[in-house]
Amino acid sequence: MKTGIIKIYFLCFIPLMGMAQKGRPDKKDGTVSEKDLQTEAVFVEGMKYFIAEDYANAGKNFKVIVDKSGENAGAFFMLSRIENLQNNLDKATSYAEKAQSIDKENVFYQKQYGELLVKSKRYKEAVEVFRKIEKMHPGDIENYLALADAYMVQNKSSEAIKVFDDLERTIGVNEEITRQKQLIFLNQNKVDAALKEGDKLMKSEPLEPEFLIQQAQIMMANNRLNEAIDLLTENLKHNPAIGEANVLLSEIYRKKGDIAKSNEQLQKAFANKSLTADIKLKILGNYILSIDERKEPIDYNQLLSLTESVIQQAPQEAKAYVFLADILVKKGEPEKAREAYLQAVKYDSSIFEVWLAIIELDSKLNQMKELVKHSEKALEYFPNQAFLWHQNGMGNYVLKNYEDAVASLQEAGRLASGNPDLKNHVNALLGDAWNELKQYTKSDAAYETVLKDAPDFEYVLNNYSYFLALRKQKLDRAKELSTTLISKYPNNASYLDTHAWVLYQQNDYQNAKKIIEQALTINPNSSAAVYDHYGDVLYKLGDKARAIEQWKKALSKSPENQTIGKKITTGELIE
Repeated sequence: MKTGIIKIYFLCFIPLMGMAQKGRPDKKDGTVSEKDLQTEAVFVEGMKYFIAEDYANAGKNFKVIVDKSGENAGAFFMLSRIENLQNNLDKATSYAEKAQSIDKENVFYQKQYGELLVKSKRYKEAVEVFRKIEKMHPGDIENYLALADAYMVQNKSSEAIKVFDDLERTIGVNEEITRQKQLIFLNQNKVDAALKEGDKLMKSEPLEPEFLIQQAQIMMANNRLNEAIDLLTENLKHNPAIGEANVLLSEIYRKKGDIAKSNEQLQKAFANKSLTADIKLKILGNYILSIDERKEPIDYNQLLSLTESVIQQAPQEAKAYVFLADILVKKGEPEKAREAYLQAVKYDSSIFEVWLAIIELDSKLNQMKELVKHSEKALEYFPNQAFLWHQNGMGNYVLKNYEDAVASLQEAGRLASGNPDLKNHVNALLGDAWNELKQYTKSDAAYETVLKDAPDFEYVLNNYSYFLALRKQKLDRAKELSTTLISKYPNNASYLDTHAWVLYQQNDYQNAKKIIEQALTINPNSSAAVYDHYGDVLYKLGDKARAIEQWKKALSKSPENQTIGKKITTGELIE
């Protein structure tokens, strides 16, 4: 059982009777005078205000008392507390000094004064006060600590050590005292002295593993790795259940470059059932972080084995499945990673980041049905997340569920009012969805909303101008958009094809031919649509043979396209 200093927290109740007389009756017959009764009533009123944190009215009552009776320690003490709470340090210290000078035997008044002297950086005076308290109350532990602090802020570490030694002689070896002494010794680079203190603490309670671990950590921090190994190994012989010792040994061996021994100790730690799953996951997280920082080769099989051992210990621990999924993502197994993330939300559906990871993997795997299903499930828990609505809308759009896509995207747009970038992506996709539903006025409005905020939004510049060209509407606007697009992305074959198709619809076949040939030079492996468009342009320019040649190339890339097949069969343009 660890020992510790028991800190006493108290509400200082000031004697309300005969405060100026230190509790003695005012009259010889033992009765209390009318004056003292009145003072008591005012004091009680002041305390009521103080407890209610109405410091202005509390102060007024206590000032009435000191004005009528200048020797009232209790009232001065309360005024000091009020001023201190309001950060009026000078006044607080002055009132505290008055209180302790009136009642020199009241330890609370003395302590308040000493603490305020420290706060005022009047350290020498504070030391005198704490020394005075020490003589009055030699067993007061908090006073020893305050005295040591007063020495330490003056960089009088040796004096502080003497105070701790005195306290230790009074109450015995104690964890908090030992830690304070070790800090001082380590700051002085006296590692041996710090370790000696740790040895005393370990001997005082040999069954407390935390003291062993802390001692080893001091050794490690000061590059005494072999000493730490000896200490931990020896203790594990007597108590093999100290899993934290295996963890430290693993870290030490890794620092020494002995990866085999490091992994062996880590396996022992994870096989130890005395370590909770939560602690093991923290260890695993730190282990993975250290591998990343050192840029070491990752042994995925070992990481998976460690994580799976945690899952066996705590099969319903969501964080364990998150770790498993993260490792599988790093390993390049996205489908298995997604299954692990799904297990995590099965046991804890409140982790938003895990839902995001699931949806991201759905998108990367191009599994839109799964994306729609998982985004719908996530929205049950996070209905106000615009991004989830956007992903649901995107999935439905790809699946050609255009009305569902519009509904989700409209909700996303409503929720994304404070996120301009997301709102632009939502409106861009809305433009596509409305276009598929042949709601062209709404489609154009959505695109224009994006361009008003982001005139160079390439996705919209391309789709909007292309759809206008297909509809043979607002061709001047379409040309303006596609011209902007290729000026910014002159080497994008798909964008050049869009511009060429706009020119084609404007009957500018020569320029359309020039642009589309530029696109095919950049990317000879362009899509069927580009070769189909090239054939149409050549046909309009009267080069029927070459037009059929390009249509054949288009058909080879899209054999199911019946329209292109008819063009080749008939040798005629079909629009």
